[in-house]
Amino acid sequence: MLIRCSNLYIGIYKHRFVFLSYLCRVKLKTNIILSLLLATIVSFMFIQNMRKSVDVKIPALTALDSQKFDMKSLKGKVCVVSYFQTWCGDCVKEQPELQKLQNRFGDSLVILMVSDEPIAKIKAFKERFQSNLSFYHSDAKLKTDVGVSAYPTTILIDKKGKEKLKRVEGIDWFTSETIQAVSDCLK
Repeated sequence: MLIRCSNLYIGIYKHRFVFLSYLCRVKLKTNIILSLLLATIVSFMFIQNMRKSVDVKIPALTALDSQKFDMKSLKGKVCVVSYFQTWCGDCVKEQPELQKLQNRFGDSLVILMVSDEPIAKIKAFKERFQSNLSFYHSDAKLKTDVGVSAYPTTILIDKKGKEKLKRVEGIDWFTSETIQAVSDCLK
């Protein structure tokens, strides 16, 4: 009788265990499905938010000849703004890419090279690379005032002043993707 009770107890215990493990599996499957659903919704919202056009705020700029840059001159133009530093290796590598892009699109594309370093350093950088891109000094600090997190940070801006493409620490600007994006902005 004791053995039978023990077997009965073990049998009930096993059934309880089977039932509990079944509940855990059902709960686990439900949790996995709900987690995947939630992740999908959050990802969709994140992607939609990324696709929204963002107005780009360019700080006040001074040309290398100490003349103030007129921001109104950018109205209705497609523009690439590269926030760079003269000491930055990737910024050096980005120069020829942006130069090729400028050569490809000519006057229909405005490229602004912007640094918050002293004008003398920016001039020396431009001369060192014999660049014909337009270089500017920003009175605003790029990291703290403009929100640049890393160099180079380069942004393609459409005719309406909206961000269309942004690369942080990205040096490849003369690609089919970028050429297509600039072409789309020029339409």
